[in-house]
Amino acid sequence: AQARSRVLLVDDEESIRRLLSRMLESAYDVEVAADGETAMRLLRQPDAHYDLLISDLNMPGIDGLMLIREAQRIDPALPAIVITGYSSESSAIAALNLGVAGYLTKPFGTAQVLAAAAKALGARPA
Repeated sequence: AQARSRVLLVDDEESIRRLLSRMLESAYDVEVAADGETAMRLLRQPDAHYDLLISDLNMPGIDGLMLIREAQRIDPALPAIVITGYSSESSAIAALNLGVAGYLTKPFGTAQVLAAAAKALGARPA
């Protein structure tokens, strides 16, 4: 049996974390972090292996873009999906410049989230 892909989900809003992890748990092993600092700690663990990073853009402290930048330094092949409630042109451009695999604007539905995750994971070389 193929191992399930591991997703690291980062959002400072608990309701969004709960909602997204429920959406994703049918297909993936999901680990959640409430902020960028926690996510960085998880990513830096020597035995950490994630197949996908899903992060909110607007978080206190380390925001989504900083987190994705750092995650790409740790694992250049790690695809990332950005979620945001306030999609501004500049944040969208900044995210796309980082080469994110997906960009989800709140509110989103399960199908949208799963499609973005599958697409991002499909792009990752085995």
